[in-house]
Amino acid sequence: MQLLLDLGNSRLKAVLYQNGQFQQLAFDSVARLLKLPVTSAYLSSVATEQKTTELLQGLQAASFPTIQLHTEASAFGLINSYVEPQRLGVDRWLAMLGAYRSYPAARQLIVDAGTAVTFDWLEANRHLGGWILPGLQLQQQALLAQTARVHKAQQLMPNLAPGCSTSAGVENGALAAIIGAIRLGWQTTPAQQLLLTGGDAELLKSYLPDLPVLVDPFLLFRGIAQYIDN
Repeated sequence: MQLLLDLGNSRLKAVLYQNGQFQQLAFDSVARLLKLPVTSAYLSSVATEQKTTELLQGLQAASFPTIQLHTEASAFGLINSYVEPQRLGVDRWLAMLGAYRSYPAARQLIVDAGTAVTFDWLEANRHLGGWILPGLQLQQQALLAQTARVHKAQQLMPNLAPGCSTSAGVENGALAAIIGAIRLGWQTTPAQQLLLTGGDAELLKSYLPDLPVLVDPFLLFRGIAQYIDN
């Protein structure tokens, strides 16, 4: 049994992997993870070097054999489009590997909706490139931080209706921007399948009923699993 770790900009996600199955873990501290009966750990990190080092040191102190994964020019048949492959975030690379190996399609659009929203197009075994834009909360925080008279009310459930308060206008506008970007991306570079992952994936899916959407919360971890199974 392996421990798969995704250290992002805002939080750490952990999954147990065994015999092709994924189990999401709820935990309140890294110390709790270190008590799990696993044989090894695999880490994907887009966090700061300091946060990544602290996590690696904790794993090593607990005698966890740990492999940190990095973006490659190619792996398992998938070709990275970046001239400097290492500049593509490893989270995007692993999500693409997961899509390529688990959901074969002639052309796919992968949208990871987290702190940032990343778009990546795959055609056959080749990455075509992508987009990056701020996620829902990041858009809201940026506007609220720069606009003195916009005050944040309690958290609302964003929707596409015209907002009847400033807070609702900010939240709904951020959602509209992301939905609009997905639709524009689908229109300008059509695909056969739209794969959504990340914390806001289910919310986005509810506004895209006419598109062939598949939500997979384990997409990045499917990419990590390629390094275990192959």
